Amino acid sequence: MWQRLTSPFRALWLRVQEPRKQTTVYFFVYLGVTVLGGAILADPPRSLQGTIGQLLVMVWAGMLVLGGTTGLLTVLQGWWWLERAGAILCGFAMAVCGVAIQALPVTQLSMRVVTLSLMMLALLLFVARLVKTRHYSYDPEK
Repeated sequence: MWQRLTSPFRALWLRVQEPRKQTTVYFFVYLGVTVLGGAILADPPRSLQGTIGQLLVMVWAGMLVLGGTTGLLTVLQGWWWLERAGAILCGFAMAVCGVAIQALPVTQLSMRVVTLSLMMLALLLFVARLVKTRHYSYDPEK
């Protein structure tokens, strides 16, 4: 009975692009970026709205939603040509956030360093994915 229950999940798991564990991690990264963008659209941060303006905050959140959704829908299948577009949008959105944080008034230097470091780590995550997928349009093993 247990094998009958796991069979559909196993079939889905075997359809995920290799390396499956790494691909699954990126799936959840893209999911997190999509949720982040949706949260920003629903309730934009007032500190950034005052610094860079409401329009740029909405464009930034839109880039997160569009890039995250694109990556989310393409990463498991190995459609690298389309996933790259999502990764570029996500990476650019992280860079915009980093620049916007620099424009905020300095209240606590350590918090600025922490936030910028997190933005840099997120940006590098997408750069790493772009480096992995740069030579092919699709997963060459599929």
